[in-house]
Amino acid sequence: MIKNGGTLVLVVGPSGAGKDSIIRGAQSTFANDAGFVFPRRIITREADIAAEDHDSIAEAAFALSVARGDYAVWWKAHGNSYGLPITIDDDLCVGRTVIFNCSRTVVGQVQTQYPKVVVADIQVSVGQLVERIVARGRETREEAVERASRVVPPFPAGTMAFPIRNDSSLDLAISPFCDLLRMVSDPGSHPGQRSIAKLIQNGDSHGHEADRLHRTGVAQR
Repeated sequence: MIKNGGTLVLVVGPSGAGKDSIIRGAQSTFANDAGFVFPRRIITREADIAAEDHDSIAEAAFALSVARGDYAVWWKAHGNSYGLPITIDDDLCVGRTVIFNCSRTVVGQVQTQYPKVVVADIQVSVGQLVERIVARGRETREEAVERASRVVPPFPAGTMAFPIRNDSSLDLAISPFCDLLRMVSDPGSHPGQRSIAKLIQNGDSHGHEADRLHRTGVAQR
């Protein structure tokens, strides 16, 4: 486990919530700031720039990379394998903030590997989610309703999760997301968030005190 250094920001949310669009907006905002890293994911599916510009790999090659220890984090979802390059450990060691789209099912796994973990929970109404899924043309409306209505498991106890609504203008989601990244990267710059920022800085982002502060609203804007 990396004892000190930067923070991992896991961007989670249902398919169609706009995670990749929000990440791209933040990437553009911080394009000239080396303190923020947006690593390309390695996925066992064809690249789709309209959705996410990732590196494609065959399943057999992915398994070999796992065996070699090439990934800092990896998981399986929706019939594909996903991985983050081990090079993000170098970024964390020098204090950078690393941001990536992640399955909520591996939040607990990541927390056991890294001491400073923050979750950006992208939220959207079921109605909006259904329309976005249908618009992609890969599922029927009935299938979209079923997907959008799925009950998601809760985060592990103590997870520092910040809700980001993405029901309307994309800019209205990108702005608070970027504010969150700034706070994580430079805790002292946001006096109103010092209790939360101190926990992140001390590597206690998934402790019981963080859970208490989040539940009582201190972690909200």
